[in-house]
Parts: sequence; structure tokens; C-alpha cells
Amino acid sequence: MSSKTKTVLKLMIPSLIGIILFLVPVNYRGESEIVVGIIANGLKSALGGALIPLLTILTVGSAALSLLHRICPLPFFSRHEALNRLFSPNLFWLVVRTLGGAITLLVFFRLGPAAVWSADTGGNMLTTILPSCAVWYLVGGLLLPLMTDYGLLDIFSSLFKRISRPLFKVPGRAMLDCVTSWVGSSVCGIYLTISQYEGGFYSAREAAIISSNFSLLSISFCSMIAAMLGLGTMFGRFYLTIVAAGVICAVITPRLWPLRGIPETYDAVNGRQVDEEAPRNMSNLRWGYRQALKRAEAAPGFLEFLKKGVTTAADLTLNTMPVIMAFGTIALIVANYTPVFDYLGVPLGLYLKVFSVPDAMEAGSAILVGFADQFIPVVIGSAFSSLFTRFVVGCCCILQILYITDIGALVLTSRMPFNLWQMFVVFLERIVISIPIVVLCANLFGIA
Repeated sequence: MSSKTKTVLKLMIPSLIGIILFLVPVNYRGESEIVVGIIANGLKSALGGALIPLLTILTVGSAALSLLHRICPLPFFSRHEALNRLFSPNLFWLVVRTLGGAITLLVFFRLGPAAVWSADTGGNMLTTILPSCAVWYLVGGLLLPLMTDYGLLDIFSSLFKRISRPLFKVPGRAMLDCVTSWVGSSVCGIYLTISQYEGGFYSAREAAIISSNFSLLSISFCSMIAAMLGLGTMFGRFYLTIVAAGVICAVITPRLWPLRGIPETYDAVNGRQVDEEAPRNMSNLRWGYRQALKRAEAAPGFLEFLKKGVTTAADLTLNTMPVIMAFGTIALIVANYTPVFDYLGVPLGLYLKVFSVPDAMEAGSAILVGFADQFIPVVIGSAFSSLFTRFVVGCCCILQILYITDIGALVLTSRMPFNLWQMFVVFLERIVISIPIVVLCANLFGIA
């Protein structure tokens, strides 16, 4: 077998496996699900009652070892670059990681104020959010290199460049991030974006745009939210509205501050690793295929792939879980036990009144509290008597994309220069842009 044939196979086989795992829905137990989702759910079921104690140990252990390594450097960690990097966060993230570990202990043993460990706050984080995130981190971190390291993204980039660059200000490869989120999981989509930025394939601005606009909840998740809001019979209209508003947001927000102000610089560790510009007299597709072959030729073999996947999954899990517990629990405490979001939601409520949305002030607070977690608006919204209001709240809680308990925590723990304040501003921009479109669609579709 010639070396070129080996390279072509090295491109095609892992990429095809990645497509089957992440992008092709299959019928499983009467429902449409992607293979990676089946694996993640299977892992979650297999661990059963041991999952929560295991996650508690990992989260508290990550925080404790990081604190210990800062106070008294551990020789074993110091000798291994990956371990030293994992357990040597800067002072801010060390404090957050330690806080996350402490909160996890309080929640697991139900100690301290009930506001910390109740089912609405820390209890929800530890028993619902963290297990779902952790299994996706493990499975996605291990298998996602099939999509990123063997040339598939270079082909996507060449296919969609002429559409994505002028419309959304991002390279064509971003469309794979979008498809991964919409078909599979927003966690996998955002992780794919972060890995591409930290690998030198996206600029900081491109990564922030993709994170803010393309990491939408999967179709199956949207269906579940529609059902929770009593909108299951109109899911087609519900999802069509989300797609329409989502595309318009993705066109407008990259042209607004803060996204347009994020620098077009690349990750300081790896620098720029991509060249999208095809030479003269060569088509974009041919150039993309040539770049994909180069990527495949330099890609790791099977053992190196496994080593990298395990390292990535461990790094993602141990680094992010304490942060999710810290930020998520605090955000839910603020949302459930303080009037902060009620006050902040007043302008949004007045904005909804302009569009004659029933229960506008309550709906405004419900939508705004989605910055803490995307499920809170669903819980609040399900109590509204107006179908129209439930439709608006449901669409907005999906369209917001950026929320602290999951996507936000992943972005904040990455090397991407996209801070909490910038995320909140983009969150508000998406809501302000989406509401007129959602209301228009609801009226066109006869939602009442």
C-alpha cells in the first residue's frame, strides 16, 4: 500500500467514525439519538448510584490537590508537565476551584444553609447538571479528536467558507461546531470550539462568535423543553422560530460590541495553525482536501490518540467540575433566593410589554434568570397560563445559549479571552434581537 493511500485512509476512516458517532442520529429505544449520546447515557446508567459519590470525590479531590500543590508543591506533579499544569491554576481559579470543592462537600452531606444544598441550587447542580456534564466530558473528550485531528474540519472549512465568512465572520469549519451542537450536544459543540481555539485554528474573536451563536441545545433537548412548556404539539413551529431567530442573531451579534472588539489574535501557546486561503487556480474544495491530507498525515496513531483522549477528558473533567459547582450554585442561589434578577428583569419586562406579551414583567424576569441556568425559565414559564408567553419564554431560553451552569463555565475555564461581563452583554443582545422575531413568528403561526 502506497504512503498516499495510507494517508487517505487515515483521513477517511477516523473522520467517518467521527461523523457516525457525533452527527448521525439512530433510532434507540424508540427515540432518535446520536451514538455518542447513547454511550454517555449508558455510562451514566452503568455507574448508577456510584456516580454522585464518584463525582464528589473527583471534584473535592481536584480542589484539595490544587490547594495542596500551591502550598507545598508535590514532587510527583512537578515532574509531570500535564499533572503540573492541571493542578497549578492561577490564584483566581484556585480560589474558585477550592470554593467549588467546599460547596460540593456541603451539598453532598447536606451541611450548612439549605440555600446551598437545596434541590433548587447545589442539589440540582450535583445530582442533575454535574453528572450530565461529566459523562459528556469523558466521552466527548476521548472521542472528539476523531473530528478534529484527522482532517474533517479542513474539508468543512473549504465547503462552507464562502457562506460562513461573509455572513457570520467565522471560518467554514465553524459549521461543524454548529452541527455537533444541534444534532448532538451543546457541550460537545462548545468543547469542539474551545479545542479548536486552543489548538490555533480559530482566532479569539472567531471562537467567541461561535461560542455565542452556534452552541445551541440539541434538537432532542429542544423537544424536551417544548414538551415541558406544553408546546409539544407545535414543535415544528417552535423549532422553526428558534432557527430563524438564531440565524439572525448569528448575523447581527458579531457586528456588535463586545464580539467585534475581541482581538483577531490566536492562542498564545500554539499560535496560528491554519491557512484558509487557497492558492490561485485552485478551488477551495481541492485546497481543503490537500490541507486535510496534511493534517491526517501528521495526526497521531491509535495509541497516541488514546493517550491524548484520556488526558483531554481528565483535564476537562477535573478542571471544570469544581468551577461548574461554584458558579452554578452561586448563580442559582442568587436566582432562587434573592430579588436580583427580578430587579434586573424590569427593563426586559417593559420591552416585552411593547410587543404585547401577556405577563410581560414576570416573563422578563424568567428569561433573564436564564443566564444562571437555561432550565429555570422553563420551570417558571411552565406556570404561565398564556400559551403565547410560554412560547416566547421557551424560544428565548434556548436562543440565549450562554448560561453559567454549563457553557459559561466551560468558556471561563478555557484560554479563550471571553469574560463573564462580555458573555452577559452578548446574552442580553441575543435576547433583545430574538424577542421581536419570536413574537412575529408566534403571531404568524397563530399561537394564542
